[in-house]
Amino acid sequence: ALNKKHGTKQKYKEDYIEYGLISSGPEEDPLQFCLICNSALSNEALVPSKLKRHLETKHPAVKEQPKQYFENIRDQQNKQAKKFTNYLKLPEKGLIASYKVAQLLAKRKKAHTDAESVIAPALAIVVETVLGFDAAEKVKRVPFSNDTISRRIEDLSSDLKDQICEHFEAPDDEMSLLWSLQVDESTDISSKAQLLAFIRFIKDGKCVSEYLFCKELQTTIKGEDIFNVVNENILLFKLQWKNCVSVCTDGCPSMQGSRKGFVTLVLQENPNVLVVHCMIHREALAFKSLPKDMISVLDQVITILNSIKSRPLASRLFSQLCEAMDSEYKCLLYHTNVRWLSRGKVLKRVVQLKAELISFLETEQKDFEISIHDKIWWIRVTFLSDLFEKLNSLNLSLQGPSENIITASSKLKSFGEKLLLWQRKILKGVFDCFPTYNECSSNKEITSEIMYTLTHLLSALQHYFPTLASNEYGWVSHPFGNYETTNLITEEEEQLIDIKNDAFLQSRFAEKSLDEFWISVNKLYPAISLKAIKLILPFASSWFCEFGFSALTEIKTKKRERLLTIDAEMRACLSTLEPRFDHICSQKQAHPSH
Repeated sequence: ALNKKHGTKQKYKEDYIEYGLISSGPEEDPLQFCLICNSALSNEALVPSKLKRHLETKHPAVKEQPKQYFENIRDQQNKQAKKFTNYLKLPEKGLIASYKVAQLLAKRKKAHTDAESVIAPALAIVVETVLGFDAAEKVKRVPFSNDTISRRIEDLSSDLKDQICEHFEAPDDEMSLLWSLQVDESTDISSKAQLLAFIRFIKDGKCVSEYLFCKELQTTIKGEDIFNVVNENILLFKLQWKNCVSVCTDGCPSMQGSRKGFVTLVLQENPNVLVVHCMIHREALAFKSLPKDMISVLDQVITILNSIKSRPLASRLFSQLCEAMDSEYKCLLYHTNVRWLSRGKVLKRVVQLKAELISFLETEQKDFEISIHDKIWWIRVTFLSDLFEKLNSLNLSLQGPSENIITASSKLKSFGEKLLLWQRKILKGVFDCFPTYNECSSNKEITSEIMYTLTHLLSALQHYFPTLASNEYGWVSHPFGNYETTNLITEEEEQLIDIKNDAFLQSRFAEKSLDEFWISVNKLYPAISLKAIKLILPFASSWFCEFGFSALTEIKTKKRERLLTIDAEMRACLSTLEPRFDHICSQKQAHPSH
């Protein structure tokens, strides 16, 4: 407000404190307040006579107080205001701590309420005990409520998503645009169809496997439905089908259908996409096709196990018997078709508890298709336990985040050669390749059955993996050896020859992983490097999706089946990228409200 008489604005003077007046607010437009009644005074009242009159008429009890009296009130109010402001303001470190705790809960697949009900009280107890009451009060101001943690996880997920988008929006080079896809579908605990996808691309000089999305299929789960959801998210992440190197699926009809399958629709977008049928699924299919005689033995073992494991009383009695006989193990194991590795473990446990099982079944007096004293039957069970233990080792070797079609094919090819070796050994009467079976006194009685089983497995392996005998891609895993190069054009062969004769690159090859080596030579030898990367980049199996569905089972439990932010939860849990906490916090206001 302007002074009407002079047309100028009155300024506050420090001497006005003796009338109980203070000034606050921005310097260009401050406000004047009375310390006693906290009422704001107009600019026209900023003259000593009017200030004195206000003090005498409104606050006669303090009109005789000295200047120091009003200064003390002012200082006390400023101190209280500062304390209140500090209380309301959450330090930036507290905000970052809140995000890191949210990330921890997501990584551990825990409920959001654990932060407020478990983590926060535990932190307060520890800090107060170790560092004192003041430090504990600061910790208590960090927001850990259910809604806050949920928002934090969504913020983390959004940042991780942005990092992928930014990578493909501004790639380091053309090779960084390449990507391979892995897709699978499953049903969660609330009977909803969830489509899960992972992507592998080149980042910071190496191949990175990263969570892409988890979306619910609202109606049917046909190949067209799956493609529409995938395509929608591909566009969302700034990806282009023309840069897609491969697609890996589990081989089910909706994925592999020749007319409207997901893979068929992908090939319409990019005919050069390499289609990979999950090698772990193919391995399981190959070794499901055992001869009927051996399958019947496995079924009989399962029948006997179910007769015990399905009855709680029988299970307890068997455990008591094992304890009385001082056995190494106290119980049998279940077998389910979904858990492929359980076959080997079940058979091995049966062999280890053979005496206990025979003794228990004798007291039970139940009729089975076989006699529990049948010597030949037990020899077959022993052989199968050794064989499935080897199959389990192969299956486990095909799993893991770093597997690609080159390494997986090498392991399967190696197993096929081992089958031939075991056949030659057994023809000579040497059974040390099956150690438990080798200890049986009558191990030569089923030699013909073993030979037939191994021959059958080798045939199934060659049927499901017809390209394993190919030596065309040996140069990728070892560019300094002598391998076939019939699949290379002249330029690629010339560059491979240059690499083979480069002593410096030979020393670097031993120090780097396979993908890092081929990416590092891209600038010098772009043609052969690109060829190698297109063979390394594809997924060999749907292991990532299976791993993701295991995480989904832990995240979406019976108590959390109505959780709506599944995609954000899964991304914060499974992403290999690190959230940019400073970037996220810079966009948020730090305060302790819940």
